[in-house]
Amino acid sequence: MCASRDPRIALGENTTSPAIAEDAAYQLPLAPHPVAAEQARVLVRLACTSWKLGDVVDSVLLVTVELVTNAMKIGEVFRAAVSRQAGVVLIEVWDSSEATPDRQEESVHRVDGRGLLLVEACSKDWGWRLEDHGGKTVWAAIDVPEVPDTSSAMPHSLARI
Repeated sequence: MCASRDPRIALGENTTSPAIAEDAAYQLPLAPHPVAAEQARVLVRLACTSWKLGDVVDSVLLVTVELVTNAMKIGEVFRAAVSRQAGVVLIEVWDSSEATPDRQEESVHRVDGRGLLLVEACSKDWGWRLEDHGGKTVWAAIDVPEVPDTSSAMPHSLARI
């Protein structure tokens, strides 16, 4: 299920990413091929499993696939990355284009162009930035609940099993 967007988290004109220190990060170069979205999905599923995210995995996967699908349209090799810190998962997709991401208005008549609307609906915030080395990075931040460490709370008799 997608989380609602919190308007208090606005970052100006969405040109810089949030300040999130990387707790753990996964990166993957991707070719503009139909299998790229599935490869990104596998990477993110592995990351989410290692972070024990549970309830928000579907939102993280959906946002990742939408950002990857947009980058794939550029037609060159691009990169996807996912990192986690303090209750937030940050998804970043770099491509070689410096064109502004095109968020379409909602319409029941359009079959495509809803990707960034889904990203907006499923994330705490999203945006993009131009990179010094060329291209742009489109990013989305998704809130995730902190999972308490229950290993030390396990009854002594169960810990030895």
